[in-house]
Amino acid sequence: DIDEPTVENTISILRGLKSRYEVHHGVEISDSALVTAAVYASCYISDRFLPDKAIDLVDEAASALRLAQESKPDELEKLDREVMTLEIELESLKNETDVWSVERKGEVEKLLADKKAESRKLGEIWQAGEWMTSRSDFRI
Repeated sequence: DIDEPTVENTISILRGLKSRYEVHHGVEISDSALVTAAVYASCYISDRFLPDKAIDLVDEAASALRLAQESKPDELEKLDREVMTLEIELESLKNETDVWSVERKGEVEKLLADKKAESRKLGEIWQAGEWMTSRSDFRI
């Protein structure tokens, strides 16, 4: 009969596995995240045993973090939708000659140029991987 490891032993086990999960998921895992995983797993997951349930928590959190890093940021998605909407509006105004349409076309062209520049800038930041380093919520 093998006893379940203590929370302290589980933390030691997690520390030993930390680098493997960091390499596998490509994220940084803080020591406090390991401690929290062990404590929470012990308190809140009753259908399995330590260290398995704590390891699963770390694995799931690291996986979710990696997905968040690879997904296009919401701000960039929103900008892309705004650019598309403005392009559609500009296309619909292309052949119009009334005063309002001509004025609106000028406004849309300027707005579109501004949005494209902003989208390009944010896209470069995201592609360079700097989006994550400027946001502390992408570290477990």
